[in-house]
Amino acid sequence: MRVRVSAHAAATFLVVAMFVPAVSSVPAPVAAPSERTHPGLLFTEDDVAHIKRRAQHPKLAPVAQSLLARAEALLSAPPIVPSVTKRGEPDPPGETKGIGSARRLQGRVFTWAMAYTLTDQRKYRDALVAALDDALAKWRIWVDTAHPPPYDLMTGENALTFGIAYDWLYDDLTPEEQTRLREGIERRALQPYLDAVTREEPMGWWKGSNNWNAVCNGGAAVAALALRDESKLASTALPLAVEGMKVYWDQLPDDGAWNEGTGYWQYGHRYGFMSAEALRRAGEPFAEELFTRPGVKQTGYFPLVFNPGATLTASFGDSNGRVDDPIMYLLGRAFQNPDFVWFQDENGLPDASYEGWPREALTLLWRAVDEAWLPDPERSFTPAIPNPAVYTSIGWALIAPSQPDPPFFLALKNGSLAASHTHLDLNHVSMGVADTLVLRELGSRPYPADYFGPKRLQYYEITTAGHNTLLVGGKGQVPKREGHLEGPFEGPGYVALTGVADGAYETETMRARRHVVFVGKRYFVLLDEIETADPETVELRFHTAGDVTEIAQHHWSLTDDSASVDLRFAATTPLAATAATPDGWIHPLRVLRLASTRPAPSHLVATVLTPRQGDTPSEVPPVTLEQAGSTLTVTIGADHVRFDRTGDTWKVQQVSQ
Repeated sequence: MRVRVSAHAAATFLVVAMFVPAVSSVPAPVAAPSERTHPGLLFTEDDVAHIKRRAQHPKLAPVAQSLLARAEALLSAPPIVPSVTKRGEPDPPGETKGIGSARRLQGRVFTWAMAYTLTDQRKYRDALVAALDDALAKWRIWVDTAHPPPYDLMTGENALTFGIAYDWLYDDLTPEEQTRLREGIERRALQPYLDAVTREEPMGWWKGSNNWNAVCNGGAAVAALALRDESKLASTALPLAVEGMKVYWDQLPDDGAWNEGTGYWQYGHRYGFMSAEALRRAGEPFAEELFTRPGVKQTGYFPLVFNPGATLTASFGDSNGRVDDPIMYLLGRAFQNPDFVWFQDENGLPDASYEGWPREALTLLWRAVDEAWLPDPERSFTPAIPNPAVYTSIGWALIAPSQPDPPFFLALKNGSLAASHTHLDLNHVSMGVADTLVLRELGSRPYPADYFGPKRLQYYEITTAGHNTLLVGGKGQVPKREGHLEGPFEGPGYVALTGVADGAYETETMRARRHVVFVGKRYFVLLDEIETADPETVELRFHTAGDVTEIAQHHWSLTDDSASVDLRFAATTPLAATAATPDGWIHPLRVLRLASTRPAPSHLVATVLTPRQGDTPSEVPPVTLEQAGSTLTVTIGADHVRFDRTGDTWKVQQVSQ
């Protein structure tokens, strides 16, 4: 039996240390501006011997070996050449898009810098300086061709890379190299930054609420910190970058959720936290205060919840992949939280062919060892992942019978259709069984040139029809409309949630609510209630990358590989079920459509979703839906789920099994 040993329970998130590094972590003294020395943004010269000792620790020695092997291999890698082709267009051989080039450069620079620190072999220093010189002198662009100049994500990523490198290797650079790099940072990063934020109408990302803010301002802040004592541009840029970043961090709610999803949580937060850590070490009061905020303490749980198991993502919207970044070690060390360390440990090391954001170098800096709070000594350690995890601040939730490594789960999406990178997907559900996402969240395709323009809503995966939710009158939801999530409601044998999407449809819909009831940790009941101004049809849609098979009347199975979700339904108006292959998606896909056969001013639909693995036959009993006055009963074999009409909505009252 697993024993829960973490003190970081979901409801309380007790924090026992406020960013005080433990003895075996890299020390992080706060230096007053007048005492600035190099290095200082990530560590100090006094920490170098400690870093070398840590690299020999049994926990970190494989990381150091991987880093050194990567550093050696990169010495013979061809130069990075940013492409000047447009988004969605193919790149010439040997070239990569601007943002991809910036990430590869950062990976090489951090890897060589750490290899030089560990070995004192000058070949790594020389390769690093040559790569920086090449980016300054030969790169045709520092703004990705998908974005307007003078400063964008590519510039921000490069600014942080150059700032860290300049600070890390300062004492090992010749005076000529120092001058060349400093002037290059001013010319290609700081001056464009100032041009972007001091003009009459600053670029939108400066005080924006999404990942652009953290990447662009965070990169400028790190570059400015590195040059602060030597550059008037840096002294001007630094307070402006901090001012902009305050807006980003003010978007983080106390529960730590992020409405751009896990992919952009990683992107924005890796730059946000790296720059905040550098600012904190430099004595910036805002950064000191930031690490005391409830949302900052809790935000590491967001990827733990929506990246269940070892391979899946249950996140929503664009680029919603799994989080794999050493900032989880930074957060773990900051708050002595073993859950965050456990999560990143589970990701393992990148393979030898990987080129992108650096992992090993930052792991060697931030992964704590030999401390009592760590998960290492506890062979039975179980992270305290919230379950059910309900983020009412953004309208997202995930329910599973157990965590971590749930045997199955259901994720529910509601919230704001004005959020960055969102889709038209209120009351959309995805469902995973073992290591397969059977009911699919499609995510996004490789971004075409017009993906964020007027044609965005024509892409299938953005539309309401491309999600596991409802159409009303054959139409979907409207951008920028708001929904919200209510719950959890808990009682004997059940946990329930309600997603509210009233008024969010193109068709006038006074009530659009999806109730999710998890019954006995065995299956899910969805109760959809729709009320419209005029009689309308409704259509429920469920997507899978596998097969859709009719087993019996009102009984279907969606199967992908060896995982299945069995679906039974009942409704107050007749529904016709059909399987189809939708147009507009880039991978094989099937959709089960449950469509009403006649319009009505109100609809109630009960759908039962039961997980199944392997060749086990489907044995889901028939489902009935009965309404008697203000009581509604969904019957699934011997189980009864009773809803009562409370105020203006239905609410689950009892589950009898």
